[in-house]
Amino acid sequence: MSVTSRQESPALWGVGSYEDVTSSRVPWRISHEEIGRDIGVAVDVLTGLGLAGKPVLWCSMLAEAGQFWPYVCGTVLAGGRLSCADSTYGEAMRVSMFLRLMSYDAVFGVTESLLDGLEASDHQPGEVFARVRLLGAYPGAYERLVAAGLSPVHFVRCGPALAIGREPDAPAFVAGAEWELVADGLRIAITSLQPRAQPFIRTPIAVRGTIVRGGIVPAAPPPSSTVPLRPIGEE
Repeated sequence: MSVTSRQESPALWGVGSYEDVTSSRVPWRISHEEIGRDIGVAVDVLTGLGLAGKPVLWCSMLAEAGQFWPYVCGTVLAGGRLSCADSTYGEAMRVSMFLRLMSYDAVFGVTESLLDGLEASDHQPGEVFARVRLLGAYPGAYERLVAAGLSPVHFVRCGPALAIGREPDAPAFVAGAEWELVADGLRIAITSLQPRAQPFIRTPIAVRGTIVRGGIVPAAPPPSSTVPLRPIGEE
C-alpha cells in the first residue's frame, strides 16, 4: 500500500464480521464516520418503533458488534434503559432472570440456542416473553415462538445490517437511508447507499427469503435433527 492510499483510507473504528452467501463468517471494515452515522440512524429506527425512553434487551455475540453496537448506543441516546446478554444456550438463565425482575418493551436477537437453554432449564418461552411488546427473533426461533402462542417480529442479520420487524407477520426492514436489500429468487443481496470503508454492491449474504415492500420475510430454516441437550447445571 502506498503512502497516498494510506492517507486516503478512512480511519477505522473496527472490523466487523458477517456471514456471506456460503454462511462463512467474513470480515468487513468499519470507519469512525460510518459507525457514528449508524448510531444516529439507530436512534431514528428505535424512535420509529416507539422505543424512545423504553427498556430494551439486546441479545447478541461479540462477533456481531458491528451490527449491534449502533443499536446498543442508540437505545441509550434515545433515553431508553439498556440491558445486554449473549444469545446463547448458556445465557438462558440470565435472560430469564432479566425478564422475571424487569419489564421490557422490546427484546431483540432471540435465537434457537437461547430457546433451547430456556426449555432445558424448565423456563417456557411462552411465559418468559409473555409481557414483551416487540419480541425480535431470528428464523427458526421465530417459528418456535409462534408455536408457543406468542407474536414475535422478524429479526434478521442481513450481512452487515440488521433488519427489524415493525409488527408480527410482516417484513423486517434495514435502515433505508443506509442499505437496500435485493432478491434473486430466495437469495438475498445487500447494497450500501452511503460511503463506507468497505462498500457493498449487491453483495450476496447468508439469509434467504423474499423481499416485500422493501423489507425481508426470511425463509424458515429446514428442520434439523439434534441431540437433546442436558438441562443447564446438570452433570
